[in-house]
Amino acid sequence: MVSLKRMSLLAVVVVVAAAFSTANGGSYGVGKPNGGWDLQTNYTSWASSITFRLGDKLVFKYSAAVHDVVEVTKDGYLSCSPSSSIAVHRTGEDTIELGRLGRRYFICGVPGHCDAGMKLEVWTRCTIPSPPGSDGNGNGTPGGICIDGSSPPTIISTPGVVSYGSAPGSSGSANTALAIMAAATVMLLPLIMV
Repeated sequence: MVSLKRMSLLAVVVVVAAAFSTANGGSYGVGKPNGGWDLQTNYTSWASSITFRLGDKLVFKYSAAVHDVVEVTKDGYLSCSPSSSIAVHRTGEDTIELGRLGRRYFICGVPGHCDAGMKLEVWTRCTIPSPPGSDGNGNGTPGGICIDGSSPPTIISTPGVVSYGSAPGSSGSANTALAIMAAATVMLLPLIMV
C-alpha cells in the first residue's frame, strides 16, 4: 500500500507540473488564422473568441513600412490617438507578453489606420481556472488562487489556504509558478512530515 508521505509527494509533483504548464502561456498571432495586423481584420471579433491569460503572448506580424503597433491608454484607444503611447513597436514582428491582469489597448499609429479599425483591446484574466459559479474573473464562488502581478507582494495564510501576490511590473509567469509551488508545499508540509 502506498504511504501517505508518498501520496503527498506525488501531489506536490503534480501541482509543480501544473504550475509550469500554466506559467508558459499561449502565443496568439494577432488576427490569425484569417487575418493579421492589417486594415481588413475585425479585432473586436478576433479578441472576443480568445480567453487571454497571464503569460500569453500577442504576436503582431505586419509590414513595418506601412504599419506599427502602439500600446496606448484607454483614452488613446477610444480617440485613436498615439499621443498617449505606453510603448511603440515597429519591427514588423512584435511579441508582447500579457504580464498583468486587466485590459490593454493597441492601435496602429499611422494616421487614419486606427479610425479604419486597426485597434485591439485585450482583456487578460486569471491564470488558474475559476471555480464553478464564478464569472471567469475570480468573482463568484470563492476558491482557487489568482495571482495578477498588479499588486504589492502579499502572503495571506489561514489554515489550509495560502494566497500570494506578485510584485508590480513583473511578468507574473515565473511568480505564478513559484507561488503555486510554495502554496502546495505549505499545504502539504504537515502531511509530508507525518
